[in-house]
Formats: sequence, structure tokens, C-alpha cells
Amino acid sequence: MLKVIKTLSFLFLFSACAAGYAQEKTHPIDIWLQRAIDKDPSTVGIREATNQARQMWDKELNRSYQHLISRLPANQKEILRTSQRTWLKFRDADGEVISQIIAAQQGTMFQMTATSYWMELTRARALQLDDYDKLFEGE
Repeated sequence: MLKVIKTLSFLFLFSACAAGYAQEKTHPIDIWLQRAIDKDPSTVGIREATNQARQMWDKELNRSYQHLISRLPANQKEILRTSQRTWLKFRDADGEVISQIIAAQQGTMFQMTATSYWMELTRARALQLDDYDKLFEGE
């Protein structure tokens, strides 16, 4: 029963975070993550899948950033670089909250929540950069 509650709680958190993007379409990384969780809904399985998804989102973030910056004139490139550097500082600071406060709490649910927060932080920025890049489609 506890396993079902953990899985449902994680899925609720994940689906709530994904709601904005789901209105448009489901991203392949989100599909991969859901399938991985379906294969192994244990706490360890969910955390491993979520960490792998975070790594995939990080690659997607870097891909989106590189593609977007390649399309911008010099002055706009510098604005994007500054924004990305600022976001990285935010990510690192928020990561300390996730690691030192949330994950440090007693219980596996806090560890699962922390893992999910890390992934969602990266996912949100990757999708944001991808949305910025889509503004140039059709030019």
C-alpha cells in the first residue's frame, strides 16, 4: 500500500509540473520517464528513472541553448548568455535547498520529492529555451 501511495504521490507531483507542457504535446523524455516508472515503480526505480530523465533534460537544455544562441545577433547572444549564467546560479542555489533541506528530511518520500524537484528545475528551463527558439520558426 505504501508503494502505491508513493507512486501516486510522485505521479501527481510530476503531472502537476508537466501540466503546462502537456497541453501542447507530451515530450519524448516525459514519455520515457513514465514508461521507466511503469517498469519499476519502486522508490529506487522511480529515483533512478527520474535522475536519468534529469540528465536527458540537461542534454536537451544544452541542445536548445546552443541552437537558440546560434540564431541570435551578437547583442542578443550576450543577453541570453547573461540570462543562462544567472539561471545556473539560481539552479545551484536552489539545488542546495533541495539537497540540504528537502532531501535531508526523514523518509524516502522526501528523497523522491528532491529528485523530482531537481529534474523539474532542469526540465522547465529546457522547455523555456525551446519555446524561445520556436519564436524563430518560419523566419
